[in-house]
Amino acid sequence: MSKIIVIGAGIGGLAAGCYARMNGFQTTIFESGERAGGLCTSWNRGGFTFDGCIRHFAGLKPESALYKMWSDLGATPEEAFFPEELVKVIDESGRTFTVYYDTDRLEEEMKSLAPEDSDTIEEYIKAIKLLSRIELMEVGFWKFGDWLKNIPTLVKSGRYSRESVDKFAERFSSPILRKFFPVIQYGWKNIPLTLHLAVMAGSDRKMYGRYPGGSYEFSKAVEKRFLSLGGELRYRTRVEKVLTDNGVTTGVRLESGEKVTADYVISDIYGYDTFMKLLDDRYLTDRLRLMYSKPIDRMMMAIHVSLGVGMDLSQMPNSIAFFPDRPPEIAGEKREMLSILNYGYDPSMAPKGKTVLKVMYDTSYSYWEGLYKDRQAYEDEKRKIAGNTIQVLEKIFPGLGDTVEIIDVATPTTTKRYTSNGQGFGRKEDFRLKDALRGFLNRPLTLESLKNFYVIGHSVGGTNLYGCAAMGRNTVKFLCKRERRRFLASAM
Repeated sequence: MSKIIVIGAGIGGLAAGCYARMNGFQTTIFESGERAGGLCTSWNRGGFTFDGCIRHFAGLKPESALYKMWSDLGATPEEAFFPEELVKVIDESGRTFTVYYDTDRLEEEMKSLAPEDSDTIEEYIKAIKLLSRIELMEVGFWKFGDWLKNIPTLVKSGRYSRESVDKFAERFSSPILRKFFPVIQYGWKNIPLTLHLAVMAGSDRKMYGRYPGGSYEFSKAVEKRFLSLGGELRYRTRVEKVLTDNGVTTGVRLESGEKVTADYVISDIYGYDTFMKLLDDRYLTDRLRLMYSKPIDRMMMAIHVSLGVGMDLSQMPNSIAFFPDRPPEIAGEKREMLSILNYGYDPSMAPKGKTVLKVMYDTSYSYWEGLYKDRQAYEDEKRKIAGNTIQVLEKIFPGLGDTVEIIDVATPTTTKRYTSNGQGFGRKEDFRLKDALRGFLNRPLTLESLKNFYVIGHSVGGTNLYGCAAMGRNTVKFLCKRERRRFLASAM
């Protein structure tokens, strides 16, 4: 029986472990932390569950490939929540724009705000309907026949991948749409329009929804599945080095000094740690060395201000983008817009009659890395951020400040401390079309100079939760092909 070692119990690592056991590989996962999930996590404070990951959970239609994968992994929810809107955009002058998933309601909403932009609005609605013809997030599962059937739609939608959300907004004549439209997808102004259209199309068909109970509930379900299949999961066990012999992976050496042999090693940990710590330099390509010499300081949605409040906000929108008249200062920057998540739709996240709110901000890693060296200054800054955030939220939820029971501020250093994930590396110019396709098709990264070693996860192109899981699945599928055995899955 061939043996697989998986480094890291993130979703990609857990998925690889599950599929490895389904296919008869002896499998051990080493996790340096105390629990599974990695970035797919949530935590409890005073009866409130604060979530750090899942927003749109893809794969809720039973006939879809993603649903079947979640079934394999024991993670399909018994029920899910399907909000009516992506977001409600508000400013202090009272102007609003609700981005409904239902395209008829959305078109009506947009034309009531900007009748002069009817032609552009109709093009936008047609683009959503075009993406409804395919499951863009399932491209990595397509067979030859699927490609033949879906290529015409991919070609037609290709022009939207070359246009960002904020660039498309410039087509509108209406000042309100030119201001509001760029922030409707999580506040990410410069993402390809195609990604936004795919979320809208999938949500309208109830392919996407909200996972109940928080992200850690999802991670625990996959962990339970792995253990039920007979896998071994060793927590608080850090891998120090990948062992090799003449360019072939032979196992790992643990921080304790213990050596564990294996036929294959799959790494699902932070990319920098994989390439710069676990491997000898001679196995890296010049391009990888270059990429990991270029840290990216800017981090998206890296500050999470979570609040447990004594208000029932279940009738309020699940997501709000708010433009305050007086932008608050957060981590040394003025914030023109606040991205607010309201978990009032899920009664399991808070005590009865109460609600969890979360506000996320982009930030610089270096700002927090420097501040953390002075713990008093670090804690003072977190308190200031929470206070400034609550002050703005009171303009949307009057009286909220008096009902706040629990405050939790997570920063990039918090994420680094609990999940070992730090700042990113590699800029746009360092990535090739090959890299984008590998991530899009959920393929693991391999090294030409090192056999039997595979890298998966978000830091090497895993797209969202499903992409990381599919990378783990596809790695095992590749190993089955290599060993000339049939790839088995419980639900596929």
